[in-house]
Amino acid sequence: MTFNPKMVTLAREAAGLTQHSLAHEAGVSQAFISKVEHGLEDPNDVVLERMGAACNVPVQFFSQRDEVIAEGIVDFFHKKRLTLPAKPLRQANAIANVSRLEALRLFRALEFPDARPFPAFSIDEYSPEEAAQAVRATWRVARGPLPNLVALIEATATPVFIVNLGHEKLAAISLPGVGGRHVILLNSQLPPSAQRFALAHELGHLAMHCGTASEDMERDADAFAAALLMPADDIRPELRGVRFRDLGALKARWRVSLAALIRQSHGLGMISDRQYRTFNIQLNGLPGGRKHEPGEFDPEQPRLMRHILEHYQHELGYSADEVQGAMVITRERFNEFYLGAPQRRLRAVDAPARTHQISLPG
Repeated sequence: MTFNPKMVTLAREAAGLTQHSLAHEAGVSQAFISKVEHGLEDPNDVVLERMGAACNVPVQFFSQRDEVIAEGIVDFFHKKRLTLPAKPLRQANAIANVSRLEALRLFRALEFPDARPFPAFSIDEYSPEEAAQAVRATWRVARGPLPNLVALIEATATPVFIVNLGHEKLAAISLPGVGGRHVILLNSQLPPSAQRFALAHELGHLAMHCGTASEDMERDADAFAAALLMPADDIRPELRGVRFRDLGALKARWRVSLAALIRQSHGLGMISDRQYRTFNIQLNGLPGGRKHEPGEFDPEQPRLMRHILEHYQHELGYSADEVQGAMVITRERFNEFYLGAPQRRLRAVDAPARTHQISLPG
């Protein structure tokens, strides 16, 4: 097999391991692991097996030649995250890259003829609010509360993952489609209302900031998310004369957090500066505070990857082992991350090589 040292770093960081801990698991020195990752040493088969077991990846993972999106490109989209600790940032970037590679391996053999176009707007030509309005128009979303945002994004054949990103301040992470499709990961530690806003935020980054960086990127993405989920012309009449006790019903209707509703009310001039401060004091005074607001709704669940796996298994006749081999993934990760249940028994057949069309989940 052709060994790729970059994949050792990727697998190690996705597993949250240091060079020292990986060296301990592999029965070698940290200096040896460092040299391996710099391409100065090649591990033997025994060490490769041990490294794979420690990182929960098959040995074949280390021979992949797929492109890994560098942290610099990810940070291009998420400037404020540079203030977070370096280790959880590296792990989140690695987890995102691993998920992206697993998805792309399956996507290569598929076409999506009914996929909606993924929106793209120049921030120099559109304000965040205009871009959000254009997205709703492009996707033919009716006025009022936005329906299932995960489903809308996955209708573009863009996979959404909900995973533990390791740090509560890291709400989500997206990888731009360099050499492939966009991928978005949401932090499973967040409540559904926060996940939904984070998803809209990442959509804003991918739609507005491909190829254009600015100091206002995070603010623009927040403004895009607020306008997408709570369009000013639609929500303004419902915020007129709003009281704190009214926010619970508005949260259930618009499927956004109380905090987001308070910010939007203030931003649209529907409450004064004094009311804004009072509302936030009242929010912080609730039993769960702003981190655990009352009135959470059911989370939006991704369906695209499960739909694709079922297509491979039932329409293309792939066995479980063949699917796992195509994804370069261990059975443990396949069952836990993609099936979430004991694996169904599948028949083994020859794997088709040609491209197949697949309809997106409705």
